[in-house]
Amino acid sequence: MTRHYLDHNATSPLRDEARSALVNALTTSGNPSSMHAEGRAMKAILDEARLDVARLAGVPPRDVVFTSGGSEAIASGIRGAADRSGPKRWRVVVSAIEHSAVLDAARGLAELGHDVFEVPCESSGRVDVETFLSALNDRTALACLQAANNETGVLQPVTELGAACRAAGIPFLVDAVQAAGKIRIDRDGWCADLIAISAHKLGGPQGAGALIVREGTSMAPLIAGGAQERRRRGGTEAVAAIAGFGAAARIAHDELRAEAARLLSLRERLESAIEAMAPDVRIHGVEAPRLPNTLNVAFPSVSGETLVIALDLAGFAVSTGSACASGAVEPSHVIRAMGYDDYEARAAIRFSLGWNTTEDDVEALIATLPAVVERATMSRS
Repeated sequence: MTRHYLDHNATSPLRDEARSALVNALTTSGNPSSMHAEGRAMKAILDEARLDVARLAGVPPRDVVFTSGGSEAIASGIRGAADRSGPKRWRVVVSAIEHSAVLDAARGLAELGHDVFEVPCESSGRVDVETFLSALNDRTALACLQAANNETGVLQPVTELGAACRAAGIPFLVDAVQAAGKIRIDRDGWCADLIAISAHKLGGPQGAGALIVREGTSMAPLIAGGAQERRRRGGTEAVAAIAGFGAAARIAHDELRAEAARLLSLRERLESAIEAMAPDVRIHGVEAPRLPNTLNVAFPSVSGETLVIALDLAGFAVSTGSACASGAVEPSHVIRAMGYDDYEARAAIRFSLGWNTTEDDVEALIATLPAVVERATMSRS
């Protein structure tokens, strides 16, 4: 059976260029902190990857702090900024539709006594701007907002809210894990002090990510114990994974505009076909600007879990939402935050396209989906 992979927001398959860079680094011996020739060779690999990630993020290489992934980057930014905020700044502002990496890190701070304010979102899937702004005060240590939602693809008003944070002197963290490689990262336009990105969402390997730290941002290291990463993240760098990250970032940067247009065309083809086959389908986030690759829908009377299993048996890899919550029985917190009930939140299914998605993949899904949905509806009744 031919398999069709349409779950790039969970993880994007490893690009050939990233695999080659990873293997090359694995066959090079040495610690990048060592002064001898082998160490310098590893340091050169690390420096090249840092430059490639910096180009993707539009920042100087010195601002790139390599981590084990997006979750560590987010935790480092949230805990690091909060720890350096001072005794009078105890509020942390986040949106209710953030990835669990953000929400869990913030809630961990709440257990330590911080005032964590979770801002609701509108039915469109965009954060409530007025409530977010009203939550900012002179006790706020940090504000966090995703650039794009991982489940619906809805783009968030990071430019407007980042400017408000900058004017108030509040550090602003942007989770760009889903946005990187799909839309342009604009640190200056976003007024972002901290930005998190991850390799495996770009076609790089799992196990590598980066926290972009604006020069002058006060941040305590989450992992201490060494001078690596300019003392902002201790521990010997995972050079092989980072090398693959750099290669994937380089391609994502160079192909960003053309790839975004290609994926948007494929997504629109799939979206229009689904609307034609099921006029009562609900497309989440359709009222707002979205990532070009992401489509989140709910078919009436069919659970998302049932469809994911049925499509998997038919040769298609899709998901019900965040891969980090795939084992949970709880309905999507994102869809619930948009004002839908638990049934709708459990019905949501996400198609996410990426670098190796072809027109044939989309057409195969369009041809298969009506029968799968019909069988799933009949089995439920």
